[in-house]
Amino acid sequence: GASSSTHGYASGGSDPGGLSNIIEKFPFASDKKEGDVGDLTQNRQEPAGQSSKTFGYNSGGYGGSPNALQDTIDKFPFAVDTDATDVGNLSRAKLSMSGNESDTDGYTVGGVNQPNTGLTEIDRFPFAGAPRVRVTVVRETRESVLALMRVW
Repeated sequence: GASSSTHGYASGGSDPGGLSNIIEKFPFASDKKEGDVGDLTQNRQEPAGQSSKTFGYNSGGYGGSPNALQDTIDKFPFAVDTDATDVGNLSRAKLSMSGNESDTDGYTVGGVNQPNTGLTEIDRFPFAGAPRVRVTVVRETRESVLALMRVW
């Protein structure tokens, strides 16, 4: 997921009808759900989520056949409800990563690629739009790592 200072965002996933590309928004100040506020560029499940101060990001995931694993990085604004745009790619297609961020960069940690191989890398992509970089290798294979949500 992603979060602004006032709202949380859930994007992608699956439901009984199949894979989803929906971006949903909910306010932190109440228990109400605002619902579908935009679409990702592709249907996907098990992506990582990152947040800058002004945008949410959705990276990687599984798109189902024939798309299979994805490496796409989507970006959507917090200021207006609209569809995401494709702003780049991870170093490889993968799913089940942890999504994290600093003030300037988004990160994906660990994950799985095909054929169900656990990954030990960390990818970094600058929010300013510069090319993504594989920065390091974690010590152990990490699958389905928990992601922490930062509230600005």
